[in-house]
Amino acid sequence: MGPRSRYANPFRAGDRGPSPLGPPMDAAEAVDLFAATLRGPVGRCYADRFARALRGFDLMCTCPLDAPCHADVLLHIANESGAGDTIRTRYFLEGTR
Repeated sequence: MGPRSRYANPFRAGDRGPSPLGPPMDAAEAVDLFAATLRGPVGRCYADRFARALRGFDLMCTCPLDAPCHADVLLHIANESGAGDTIRTRYFLEGTR
Protein backbone atom coordinates (compact mmCIF):
# COMPACT_ATOMS: atom_id res chain seq x y z
CA MET A 1 0.00 0.00 0.00
CA GLY A 2 3.08 2.22 0.13
CA PRO A 3 4.07 5.08 -2.17
CA ARG A 4 5.05 2.93 -5.16
CA SER A 5 2.08 0.57 -5.00
CA ARG A 6 -0.76 0.77 -7.49
CA TYR A 7 -2.97 1.13 -4.40
CA ALA A 8 -1.03 4.09 -2.97
CA ASN A 9 -2.90 7.12 -1.71
CA PRO A 10 -2.26 9.95 -4.18
CA PHE A 11 -2.96 12.45 -1.38
CA ARG A 12 -0.25 12.92 1.25
CA ALA A 13 0.03 14.68 4.55
CA GLY A 14 1.81 17.96 3.92
CA ASP A 15 0.39 18.37 0.41
CA ARG A 16 -1.84 21.35 -0.15
CA GLY A 17 -5.29 20.16 -0.86
CA PRO A 18 -7.86 19.85 -2.03
CA SER A 19 -7.09 23.39 -3.24
CA PRO A 20 -3.53 24.37 -4.16
CA LEU A 21 -4.08 27.53 -2.11
CA GLY A 22 -5.35 25.66 0.95
CA PRO A 23 -3.33 24.80 4.02
CA PRO A 24 -1.26 21.59 4.06
CA MET A 25 -3.31 18.47 4.84
CA ASP A 26 -2.66 16.31 7.85
CA ALA A 27 -2.75 12.49 7.61
CA ALA A 28 -6.45 12.23 8.52
CA GLU A 29 -7.42 14.77 5.85
CA ALA A 30 -5.38 12.90 3.22
CA VAL A 31 -7.16 9.65 4.13
CA ASP A 32 -10.54 11.40 4.08
CA LEU A 33 -9.82 12.85 0.64
CA PHE A 34 -8.83 9.38 -0.62
CA ALA A 35 -12.11 7.94 0.72
CA ALA A 36 -14.12 10.82 -0.76
CA THR A 37 -12.46 10.30 -4.13
CA LEU A 38 -13.44 6.61 -4.11
CA ARG A 39 -17.06 7.63 -3.41
CA GLY A 40 -17.15 9.80 -6.55
CA PRO A 41 -18.46 8.63 -9.94
CA VAL A 42 -15.04 7.68 -11.33
CA GLY A 43 -13.68 6.56 -7.98
CA ARG A 44 -16.42 3.97 -7.54
CA CYS A 45 -15.00 2.05 -10.52
CA TYR A 46 -11.62 2.00 -8.82
CA ALA A 47 -13.18 1.08 -5.47
CA ASP A 48 -14.91 -1.91 -7.06
CA ARG A 49 -11.69 -2.99 -8.78
CA PHE A 50 -9.66 -2.56 -5.58
CA ALA A 51 -12.26 -4.50 -3.58
CA ARG A 52 -12.13 -7.47 -5.95
CA ALA A 53 -8.33 -7.48 -6.09
CA LEU A 54 -7.74 -7.08 -2.35
CA ARG A 55 -10.53 -9.18 -0.83
CA GLY A 56 -9.08 -11.77 1.55
CA PHE A 57 -5.58 -10.28 1.68
CA ASP A 58 -3.76 -8.75 4.63
CA LEU A 59 -2.68 -5.22 3.75
CA MET A 60 0.49 -3.52 4.91
CA CYS A 61 1.51 0.11 4.58
CA THR A 62 4.44 2.29 5.53
CA CYS A 63 2.33 4.57 7.74
CA PRO A 64 3.02 4.60 11.49
CA LEU A 65 0.63 2.25 13.28
CA ASP A 66 -0.98 5.07 15.26
CA ALA A 67 -1.55 7.32 12.21
CA PRO A 68 -4.56 7.41 9.89
CA CYS A 69 -3.91 5.25 6.83
CA HIS A 70 -5.66 4.79 3.50
CA ALA A 71 -5.13 1.03 3.88
CA ASP A 72 -7.95 1.17 6.45
CA VAL A 73 -10.22 2.45 3.66
CA LEU A 74 -9.06 -0.28 1.28
CA LEU A 75 -9.53 -2.97 3.94
CA HIS A 76 -13.04 -1.75 4.57
CA ILE A 77 -14.11 -1.80 0.92
CA ALA A 78 -12.38 -5.15 0.30
CA ASN A 79 -14.10 -6.89 3.19
CA GLU A 80 -17.61 -5.47 3.24
CA SER A 81 -20.50 -7.05 1.41
CA GLY A 82 -21.45 -4.95 -1.60
CA ALA A 83 -17.91 -3.57 -1.59
CA GLY A 84 -17.57 -0.09 -2.96
CA ASP A 85 -21.07 1.15 -2.06
CA THR A 86 -20.19 3.15 1.04
CA ILE A 87 -16.64 4.06 1.88
CA ARG A 88 -15.86 5.36 5.33
CA THR A 89 -12.84 5.76 7.54
CA ARG A 90 -12.69 5.85 11.29
CA TYR A 91 -11.82 9.54 10.96
CA PHE A 92 -14.61 10.61 8.65
CA LEU A 93 -18.13 9.22 8.47
CA GLU A 94 -20.33 10.53 5.71
CA GLY A 95 -22.50 13.34 6.95
CA THR A 96 -20.53 13.98 10.16
CA ARG A 97 -17.25 15.61 10.98
